[in-house]
Amino acid sequence: MKPVALIGVNFVREQRWPILVLLLWVLVLVFWGLVMPQQHEDLLFVFKQVAIYVVAFSIFFGGSAIYNERKSRRILAVLSKAVSREQYLSGLVLGVTMACGIYCFSLGLTGSWTLGGGFPIHYVWYLMLCLVVACMLAGTVALTFSTFLNPFFAAGATATVLGLPAVVSRMGAHRWEAVIPVYSLAATVLNTEFHAPTPISWRVLGLAVAETVLFWVVAASIFARVDIAVAVE
Repeated sequence: MKPVALIGVNFVREQRWPILVLLLWVLVLVFWGLVMPQQHEDLLFVFKQVAIYVVAFSIFFGGSAIYNERKSRRILAVLSKAVSREQYLSGLVLGVTMACGIYCFSLGLTGSWTLGGGFPIHYVWYLMLCLVVACMLAGTVALTFSTFLNPFFAAGATATVLGLPAVVSRMGAHRWEAVIPVYSLAATVLNTEFHAPTPISWRVLGLAVAETVLFWVVAASIFARVDIAVAVE
């Protein structure tokens, strides 16, 4: 577990500037909380809009992780130190989850302060848990595609895979949104109302975690056959 943790922490350190840019969105909520402390409905709207950006960043993190490591040749140094490819991928998944978790934790603290007047605080943290799990799954899907595609095409393929259940559900087949429940978890955040929070669904969270493991297995199977010594441009 130590190599996995070290790879995850190192990933967060390397992505510190994108994470900092992401955290600037939390300041937007802080600003509105200071300007409109009693406008709870408006604050919840801002909270939901700010929250959803992290899912897009998780796709960016997951889709570019292997490419950046191969381009800098750091991946060769890591895998030459008795670190298996499965551990390496696990570390990247952990890193993506940690990076998004930092944002969600900061947003959860801010949301607890700005929405505290009548909105259940425990539900704020449930929404943050939904976001972290959604980011973990989205980042792992992007990581899977990045094992054989460049970041641009990996992001496009990920958006297609994650968006297809949403499109189908919009056409009336609502059960399809849970096939890959990133959309379902994001919708939980976007559809919640101040006086009528969306019901808590642990089943969807469990399904997302299980699918994260499934995509990790697929990614490990593909990555085992990739020649990492070949330079990328």
